[in-house]
Amino acid sequence: MSTHQEDQTARMLEMFDNLNADKYQLKEYKYIGQKAPRRIDGLAKASGHADYTMDIQLPGMLHMRLLMSPYAHAKILKMDTSKAEKLPGVRQVVRYDDPEVMKAEIIGKTAGFFGLDRPLSDAAHMEGELVGAAVAAESEDIAEQALALIEIEWEERPFNLDPVAASDPSAPLSFPERYIDGNHWNRGAYDELIHGDIKKGFAEADKVIEFKFNRTANTWVGPERPCGVWRWNGDCPEVWLKHQRVHLPKSRISEWFGGIPMNKIIIHSPYQGASFGGWCQIDWNLGPLWCAALASKRAGRPVKYIFNRREDFFGGSMDEGTYFVKVGFKEDGSITAVEATLYHVNAIWPVFSPVLHLHDNTRIPNLRGQSKSIWVNKGHTVPTRCEMLPPVLTQTMVLDRVAAELGMDPTELALKNDGCMGHGMDWDDNEKKERGFQVIDSLKECIDKGKAEFKWDASWHKPGARKLPNGRMHGVGFTWAHEWDDSCGSGEFAIRIERTDGSATLLAMAADNGVDAEATYCQIAADELGLLLENVHYNPHEYAGFYRMTPDSSTNMSVNGWAVRYAARILKQKILESATSPSSPTQRGSFQAAFPNTKPDELDIKDGVIFVKANPSKRMSIDDFVRLAGESGPCATDEFLGTRVGWSEPLFASSYHVQYGAYNPHNPRPRFCRQAHFMEIEVDTETGEIFVTRVVNVNDVGKVINRLSCEGQQYGGSIMGVSRAKFEEVVHDPVTGVILNGNLLDYKIATMKDLGPVSTILVETGMGYGPYGLIGVGEDIGTVIPGLMAPAVYNAIGVWMDDFPITPGKILKALGKE
Repeated sequence: MSTHQEDQTARMLEMFDNLNADKYQLKEYKYIGQKAPRRIDGLAKASGHADYTMDIQLPGMLHMRLLMSPYAHAKILKMDTSKAEKLPGVRQVVRYDDPEVMKAEIIGKTAGFFGLDRPLSDAAHMEGELVGAAVAAESEDIAEQALALIEIEWEERPFNLDPVAASDPSAPLSFPERYIDGNHWNRGAYDELIHGDIKKGFAEADKVIEFKFNRTANTWVGPERPCGVWRWNGDCPEVWLKHQRVHLPKSRISEWFGGIPMNKIIIHSPYQGASFGGWCQIDWNLGPLWCAALASKRAGRPVKYIFNRREDFFGGSMDEGTYFVKVGFKEDGSITAVEATLYHVNAIWPVFSPVLHLHDNTRIPNLRGQSKSIWVNKGHTVPTRCEMLPPVLTQTMVLDRVAAELGMDPTELALKNDGCMGHGMDWDDNEKKERGFQVIDSLKECIDKGKAEFKWDASWHKPGARKLPNGRMHGVGFTWAHEWDDSCGSGEFAIRIERTDGSATLLAMAADNGVDAEATYCQIAADELGLLLENVHYNPHEYAGFYRMTPDSSTNMSVNGWAVRYAARILKQKILESATSPSSPTQRGSFQAAFPNTKPDELDIKDGVIFVKANPSKRMSIDDFVRLAGESGPCATDEFLGTRVGWSEPLFASSYHVQYGAYNPHNPRPRFCRQAHFMEIEVDTETGEIFVTRVVNVNDVGKVINRLSCEGQQYGGSIMGVSRAKFEEVVHDPVTGVILNGNLLDYKIATMKDLGPVSTILVETGMGYGPYGLIGVGEDIGTVIPGLMAPAVYNAIGVWMDDFPITPGKILKALGKE
């Protein structure tokens, strides 16, 4: 190994620790930090030529529909499918009591957090759960008709909808097949956080307040309904997935039907019509695919399963629940203690304490927070945009309530309490120094930029104090949090230099999530390799031997960015070595070097041209360098003697990155980057309607890679956050437990017309743990903005709203006008 390679390896190993600043950044950037000139997926999506899983049509393909429970809690006593089986066009009916179904484990040993569940059950624990039967027919309509012909005798059971009531030991069991000792179910991971002495903290406080708030169900429903396609090629499955984590289904499929070798499974990941976490994270999201696989096996034909729009309202976001909060603070705004308990609806993921962000973000010395996951007869709640929703919502409600109690500007209270894990900013600044970062007050920088853009000092006022000429009440709100990239995970990338033209291809399969990630990874590769961006391409939809970390908790760029960078640097070194001494272990002798009598470290690459650093006139383009290697024919004739020819070694490199995450107690990482958000609203006190007139987002992303992508997250997250705060609510009938608004007419989602201008400001302090000092931004805004509506409404009307979403009816009720 060369000295240069040893140095590169040492640098990579050092950077794998995820604990310190990036010491080996590029000296200059051409593409990193800019708006990518083109989206790789832009033309396909804008022209309508992008293929989604729902678009897949195969010769002879059958269409599968699945039976959904019409009851919130019920058990099948008897089921007759004979009429359905006799309907013309029906080819397969898969029943819950089929021997293969009874022994199937759709999740298996690779399940991670989740337990075992059969693809079809005889018991339903929520309205809309997959139960009983699946029908594969010549068309979707025929399959739907067949489902209607299935005769079922049901045993209806008592159900729960409210998590606090369901936590009472006398409440009926919501899920007796799994949780026989009560409806309180926790794994014990992250659900309780205790820091300091909570009693001492309250004793030291000048004032103590207690309050409660509620977040009702909201869901992930998106343009493309859940679907998937299965085809058997002999004993080799070929699968088209609408799934956010394409690597997981492949590993789980390998355990089905007695075991299928991984190298026989072909996975396709077409464009995705949105998921935001959602459906792909619930226990049995692969159940329909298993049923399609069985039907395909028996019918000898491909099978596509499809949900209708109503069935897409299967579950919801994991901030649903009831929050009880107690806060102690001093007259100067210093918070001394926070105690919070969340009765969390059906949270099957690791349940984070509601005070987690107060621990991560502040100097508050005494904290106690507990999340109680209570099973009720609704759909599963999962990270829908982000698992940080409960602690972020709690932080906003705590800090803004304290500011309101003191009549204090909330931006000043934020700076007063900024810190980390109970420590103040002196400790925080020392940690920055120890880890190699510049000492910058990220929150102050974000607040200052946001206040200037928003004109905060002229806009903020006492609650209910400003009536506008149009008769509406004016209100403003502020909140903040840290930026995060916390999840554990790994990413793999390879890069190949193509023969003949010297273009670069990135290789790593992943799901499309619409944030222009593909162009972003190309920007890193182009700058690191010294290539023109237009000569770097990436298609993530097909498997090429590598998986990148797929859409997951704002962590992708912090993990995959390292993998791309490592691979690019290894590959660049290979190019320079091949340019000076082309040889390989399988080659006899060596070809004439492109740069004879030159060492690799004497060369560099810029704009796709290899050149001698001491004499840039000695140069050769990458395409000229590789062209002969892509040609065939004799090279030992007089015509070719003495001419440099191509080398035998392919120009290819791969690498990976592993992140253990900030929640690992053995690997704590203080978060240094902050974000600040400002909202202006008008409230019509006669109708209760809220008009969002302006939003300002300020995010310290450490280092911008693709500016357009970052700004897109800010803009799109603002719309999604306003949507959740104002509109989104799955309404359940308290008498029957069924969903009353399971469609996109009655379940309102905000559009760009539902809020005014959105200002997007990006701060670059370089204090992230990702490459170049970056940190995630993907989930932040859509997670933080919903809670911001509450202080803005309070500032407008002088009344705290304690139930999200904040609808006109709730406003009128708070004003005594219902």
